[in-house]
Amino acid sequence: MHTFNDKQFPIIRIVFTALFSLLFLHPLPTAAAELPEVPSELYYYDEAGILTPETKELILTINEQYNQTIEKPQIIVAVIESLDGETIENYSVDLFEKWKIGNIDYDNGVLILLAAEEREIRLEVGYGLEGTLTDGKTGKILDDNLAYLSNNLFDAGLQEIFRDTTTEINNEYHYEIETSSIPVVTETPITTPPRDNGFIPSTIRFFKSLKPFNVLIIIVCIGFAIFTPGSGESSKGGRSRTRSGSSKKSSRRSGGGGRSGGGGSSRKF
Repeated sequence: MHTFNDKQFPIIRIVFTALFSLLFLHPLPTAAAELPEVPSELYYYDEAGILTPETKELILTINEQYNQTIEKPQIIVAVIESLDGETIENYSVDLFEKWKIGNIDYDNGVLILLAAEEREIRLEVGYGLEGTLTDGKTGKILDDNLAYLSNNLFDAGLQEIFRDTTTEINNEYHYEIETSSIPVVTETPITTPPRDNGFIPSTIRFFKSLKPFNVLIIIVCIGFAIFTPGSGESSKGGRSRTRSGSSKKSSRRSGGGGRSGGGGSSRKF
């Protein structure tokens, strides 16, 4: 009976990876989510049509006042229909930099992104405001207003998140800009179909969110685990080795405005 020697294992791994790439990677979409162009209104984008005139006026008024300052921070509110299989973290970073949010000299842009279909929201913060709008603080802002979004009061929730964000920026730059003069709009809850969060639908959504490169890495790891000699004995001897890492973004991708990646928080509702 033929047996494989050590020199043949690299060939087996290559063949294994190639076969699985052909079988499983080909059907997956390779194009990234198509990002919307910079809105003509500049400070808000409402693809789903949920922002009221009052909220739009609030966003415009505050940002126009910010534009008269030295620092010129920006808070952009974007509502999209769907992430198209992308994660909200990646989508927000890409959109942040495509729209060049914030003042390039201060890196002080903020993006409030709501994905209607996925029922997710994210606060993406530029580097210049990461000390003010920390991950903990942005998470609290979202948590404090999550009840609005959970009850489909999207406009009111976004308005309050926007107000809370302006409060932090006003404190940082010592602005005397009042946002409480515009009342919160009383909305009628929007009826949306319940999302199926069962095991199979959740699993399908997970794999759809993976990019081909990520799937390739998983397949290669499986191939190494199966075909590497002695892989099943690595845990013998009573010692285990772990690798530590960080979930914080490490790359600084520059844009024409501020740079995203200073931090932020995401929530499902």
